[in-house]
Amino acid sequence: MARPTIKAFLTDRFASEWKLLAETEAFISNTPDFPQYEALFKDWRARLHRGSGVDEDLVSIRSEIVALRRELRLRGYDLSLGLQRLVVDGFRNDDSLAQGFRRVVLCFCGPEVFWKTGSGNHVTLADELLSALASRRLLRDPEVHYLWFLRSAQGLILSGSATEPADCFRRLEARARANPLKLLSSLRELA
Repeated sequence: MARPTIKAFLTDRFASEWKLLAETEAFISNTPDFPQYEALFKDWRARLHRGSGVDEDLVSIRSEIVALRRELRLRGYDLSLGLQRLVVDGFRNDDSLAQGFRRVVLCFCGPEVFWKTGSGNHVTLADELLSALASRRLLRDPEVHYLWFLRSAQGLILSGSATEPADCFRRLEARARANPLKLLSSLRELA
C-alpha cells in the first residue's frame, strides 16, 4: 500500500486549488472510479468559478480535494503517475533486447503485485520470485506472467514472452484495461 510522502504533502500544500483539481480529475478520469467522482469535480469547478474570493471557501475546497487525494493514496494509487500510460502490447521475443526491452516476471497474489527482473530467462526469474515469496509466506493464489517491459517518460510497455500462455496474457490485458493506473502504481519502481 502506498504511503503518503513528504513530496506528495508539499505538492498538495502549495499547489493552487485549480491545479490540484485539474491533476486529481485527470488522474481519476483514467480509473474505473471516475463516474462516482464526476459530480464532485463539477461541484468543485462551479464553486471555484463563483470564486467569491473568501479565503474560507478556498480553504474548504482545498481541504476536500486534499482529502480525496489522501484517500486515493491510501487505496494504493500514485497520483504522480497521472500522465503516464500503461500499454500492453502483444508478444515479443529475445530480439526485443536490442530495442531496450528487459525481462520481468509478475506475480499477482490477491491485491498485491510482486515482480522480478534480471538477465536470466523468464523461467529462472519466476522460480526465484516464487521461491522468495514462498519463504516470506506471501505466495497466495499466484497468477504469474512472463513478460518483456520497457519504461519511458510516457509510461510502461508490457509485452508477453514466448513463455507466457496466450490465455494468461489475455487475463493481464483485462487487468490493465480494468484499472491501468492501479497496475502502474504497483509497478512504479520497475525500471
